[in-house]
Amino acid sequence: MKNATRLLCTAGLAMGLAGFATGAAAQSGQGTTGQGTLYNQTAFQTGLYVGGGLGWGWSRNDDDWTWRGMAGWRLNQYLAVQAFYADLADISVGGVTDSVDTYGAELLVSFPVANNVALYGKGGLHNYDDVGSGRELSWLGGAGADFAVSENMSVRTEWTHYDLDSDRVNELSAQLVFSF
Repeated sequence: MKNATRLLCTAGLAMGLAGFATGAAAQSGQGTTGQGTLYNQTAFQTGLYVGGGLGWGWSRNDDDWTWRGMAGWRLNQYLAVQAFYADLADISVGGVTDSVDTYGAELLVSFPVANNVALYGKGGLHNYDDVGSGRELSWLGGAGADFAVSENMSVRTEWTHYDLDSDRVNELSAQLVFSF
C-alpha cells in the first residue's frame, strides 16, 4: 500500500505541474499570429534545450525517488534527439539492491495537439551500471506530454521504461526544460 501511495503522489504531482503549465500558457493569451501558430514560437522551437526533473521509479521488487538531467536538439516541431543521465536511485535489480544509474541517447517524436501542448513518444539506448557485471547496453522507451509555459520554457510529464538484462525499471517523472 505504501508503494501505491507514493506512485499516486508522484502521478498527482506530474499532473498538477501539467495543469499549471496549461493554465499559465492559456493565461498568457496564446493564439495565432500573423507569423503562424504560437506552437512554433514557444519552447518547441528548433534548437538546443536542457532540462532536468524528479520522478518515481519502480522495479518488480523495489521503488524509490529518481532524478534525470538531459540536453537535446529539437530538429523541427516533430523530431528531437537528446542525451541524458538518470539516477534510478536504490532499486532492487536482479535481487541486489544498489544505486542504479544510466546514461544514453533518445529520439523523441512529437505531435502538437495545441499551440502549447505536444504529446510525444520516445525510444533509445542506455548504458546502465549492472551490479557485479559492469556496464551494460540496453533499450528504453516511453511517452509523455510537453507543455509550453513561455517562449523558452516547458514542463514535461513522462513515463520511461528502462530494460535491464535482469529486470525492468519504470519511471514516472516531471521535468522542467529550457530552450535556447
